[in-house]
Amino acid sequence: MHTVLVEITRHGDEPFSPKQIIDATGLPGGIVHPLIKRLKSRHFIEYLGRVPGEKTTLYQVRDNPYMRAAREYAQAATDTPQHRVAS
Repeated sequence: MHTVLVEITRHGDEPFSPKQIIDATGLPGGIVHPLIKRLKSRHFIEYLGRVPGEKTTLYQVRDNPYMRAAREYAQAATDTPQHRVAS
């Protein structure tokens, strides 16, 4: 769930689709779709509707302390260079 949540928060206030999250994370839809459904049912994200003429569904992050913390974490992860230690 962490990977999905971080990827969702990277969209900021912009709408996102489950396919975008699937493509960005490499996780199968069978994992992403139930997580999105769970986040929606707990009011962390909201359903915006479908793209006209397509099956694509769009969601948007709702403002709450948990999602703000996840967004800050995602931002810090991209701002901090990742150093690998040779073993």
